[in-house]
Amino acid sequence: MAFLNTMLAFLGEAVLVTPQITAPNKMWHILIIKTFSFIADYGWRIVVFTLLLKLILSPLDFYQRYKMHKNQKITERLKPTMEKIQKQYGHDKQAFSQKQMELNRKEGYSYFSSCLPMIVTMVVFITLWLSMNTVAQYMMLREYTTLSDTFSVAETQIMDMPEAKRTEICQDIVYTVYYDGIDQKYVAELKEKYELPDSFALADAKPMQAKFLWIKNIWAPDVPWQNKAVMSWSDFERAIGNYKLASKNGLSSDDLGFVLEPGRYTRVMGRLLNGSKSDRTNGYLILPVLVVLLSVGSQLITTRQQKRAGQMNEKGGMATSMKVMMFIMPVMMAFFAIQYASIFTMYMVMNTALTLIFNVVFTAIIRVMDKNKQRRNYGIASGSTRGGNVPGKYSYVIHYVKGANPDAGKRETVSQSAGGGSTEKKKKSKQAGATPTPVVKSGRPDPTELMNIDMSGSSTNKKKK
Repeated sequence: MAFLNTMLAFLGEAVLVTPQITAPNKMWHILIIKTFSFIADYGWRIVVFTLLLKLILSPLDFYQRYKMHKNQKITERLKPTMEKIQKQYGHDKQAFSQKQMELNRKEGYSYFSSCLPMIVTMVVFITLWLSMNTVAQYMMLREYTTLSDTFSVAETQIMDMPEAKRTEICQDIVYTVYYDGIDQKYVAELKEKYELPDSFALADAKPMQAKFLWIKNIWAPDVPWQNKAVMSWSDFERAIGNYKLASKNGLSSDDLGFVLEPGRYTRVMGRLLNGSKSDRTNGYLILPVLVVLLSVGSQLITTRQQKRAGQMNEKGGMATSMKVMMFIMPVMMAFFAIQYASIFTMYMVMNTALTLIFNVVFTAIIRVMDKNKQRRNYGIASGSTRGGNVPGKYSYVIHYVKGANPDAGKRETVSQSAGGGSTEKKKKSKQAGATPTPVVKSGRPDPTELMNIDMSGSSTNKKKK
């Protein structure tokens, strides 16, 4: 665009429409187009944008993982009770579900909190899909109108030449600007090749092609068919979507009728359209395959986590729904990947890959938190402190957790003589049949004693008295 604005001073006849195009101005549009404009390559811009967005949303992901882990612990602890309830109410599914929900609620099981981050993720996904699709439409139109303006700037300076010659020279310039950009060395060679007047001038310009790694046009899908790198007029018209409307792009009816006309498009893009098939092949389905594989992997991990957390029964309706989703989600991702711009497919690949990595890290952190909590509890975990059947009272059930000290709470006896003395005397006293005196090894109570406490808070021994 810099060289187009330079020409405005002395090329008033040229029809320059690119500066008039209205850019989308919603939040995601501004972030992608303007906020990250310090990254010139749009492919890397999407990569950095996705990484930062994932870091910002990572607390929600950790919260979800933590809640799922907590639900899993609650489910494991309540498994014996659930089995009893199932035997009692197994014939009545409604009653069983109600009792299950009541028990889970008392124990602090969270249904909604673990789903909240997923809802936020879906909202971000849908809004980003719409926004990136709009950005791709805008950038494709802007890319073409810039090439059209380049064509007009060059043609205005050689109007005395035959039309066929003018078209050849201008298509040469458009082709070079698209792939390589132009500098003054190229302008000098162009003058010599076509015997142009000394007054002919073009400013330097960077390459217009929006490529990234193997993808030749990131505003089109990563597919090897339909010549998506350089599109025919019909494909281009469909690709820019609503941006061909004056109400969307901000162009006047005259400018819109001039630049978005099939004959004009074919004339400007002629040499690019006549390029080799390899030049017009946009990709090799690498991104769509990656997004499907990552989607399947993510679904498998999520299903496993929900089973362990007790959020779904292998034979229930939830399990059937998850199996259906494991098929639908990859198909939906594949559809997005082959129908819409590669920038959105790059977002899906990056986001899913980062989610898997973060899940591994979060799982490790939660395990460390669990181990520290077990150490603080001396290897014994207390049961529910939530009311039970008596309002305002506590349930005094305790149990040993995995990794706990199996000897925790036990008593041991040592031989002790009546008058103390040396070790040798103690041994003799032991041999003589001295009665051992029980000594508590630690200050922790024996779990069997606590189990004699009833729900009213008074011990069984007191009741006997």
